[in-house]
Amino acid sequence: MADGKGRGNGNGKRRIWEFQSFTICRLLGLSFDEKGLRRIFKDLKLKHDSQFSAAFEMHQQLAQICQTQNQHAKRVEKMLEKLFAPYKRYAENSDPQKICTFLEGKEGTENTFSDVPISALIWFAARNGNRGENNGKAIETRVFSAVHLKEHQALRFYDELSRKLPGGKVEDIIEELSSAIESKEKLQRNYKRLEQKREELISEREAIKADKILLVQELEEQKRLNESLRRKVEELGGEAAFEQIDAMKAEIELLREEVKRLNKDNAELIKMSAAAASNFNFNRKKGMNLAFSSACDCINNGNELSKEMKMIPQLKGVRVAYVGGVESLESCYKEMAESFGCLFCYHCGHCERGKRAIESLVEKNDVIFCPVDINSHNACRMIKEACKLRSKPCYFLCSSGLSALKRGLMNFAAQVYISV
Repeated sequence: MADGKGRGNGNGKRRIWEFQSFTICRLLGLSFDEKGLRRIFKDLKLKHDSQFSAAFEMHQQLAQICQTQNQHAKRVEKMLEKLFAPYKRYAENSDPQKICTFLEGKEGTENTFSDVPISALIWFAARNGNRGENNGKAIETRVFSAVHLKEHQALRFYDELSRKLPGGKVEDIIEELSSAIESKEKLQRNYKRLEQKREELISEREAIKADKILLVQELEEQKRLNESLRRKVEELGGEAAFEQIDAMKAEIELLREEVKRLNKDNAELIKMSAAAASNFNFNRKKGMNLAFSSACDCINNGNELSKEMKMIPQLKGVRVAYVGGVESLESCYKEMAESFGCLFCYHCGHCERGKRAIESLVEKNDVIFCPVDINSHNACRMIKEACKLRSKPCYFLCSSGLSALKRGLMNFAAQVYISV
């Protein structure tokens, strides 16, 4: 303080060398541990005796230095100001009496300076007790009394912990407590995340249960439909019905192709008939393989229509054999052959009875027609060998359709006509 005796720093605050010795002792003891004291001695370039423990020697020497005004005391004072700077807004401008009341533990003051360490409270109380020399000392005495009781309490607590912690240091408790608090906070965060995850899993489980119920219902419905379909299939003839359906589909497709070919041939025949009625002459048409066209190409212009048609009666009584093809079209094959006046014989193309059955068929007929699209290679080979051996005409048709048989009969009729 600035009272004319050189004490004070110009701002009404007491300096550290103005404090009583017991105040300086407790202030330094609470502010600096052994590591901090070594750092101060190194900065101040001080040395200490090693008669007692190093920490005690440094503490005692530093306390003596701070009792008088010197450069070292000023350096220590600045260190304390820097150390207690974070607590200025809590206690720097507080009434020293209020700080003493808090240190004494009076009722109603429990939370006044709960965030400020005791060393900072001693510093601000001693610094602010500047209203007369006796008033400053009175504040320090009051602080000493309150802190002294806390020292005994702390020593008892330290002694009890030392006896109840076998193999451990009391100094490590703070570090362990800090680690435990950090672990607790981490566990709490993990617990919250796990609780959130648990709620999500419960929600997903409920959704899965609902989906499972829906799937079970759909499965039962599918079973019911499958059973109904199975009964219908059995009523239609079982698995054989599918084979029949596939065969019928193939026949329908083949018949559609035949209808297209027949319609095309019919249109060509209509054109040919119209031309014959006008001038009895047929011009050669590109791409026509019909028997009537082949016969007309061999006759000069001016021949009569009755001579051109002589080839049709020449097939009367001719025995025609048809090997292979679509079995369901047998009646259609027969009708087509009989329209030319032929005697028709059908063979399915199966060779279960061997070569003899094919040879017998060739011997009994005058001409053989054999489609290659629906027939076995073995049957075609046997027919070719038997016809060659017996000099029987054999026509291998590219299709099993009626139009192919018709073209084959017309070609055969044309050859008979020319040979005649």
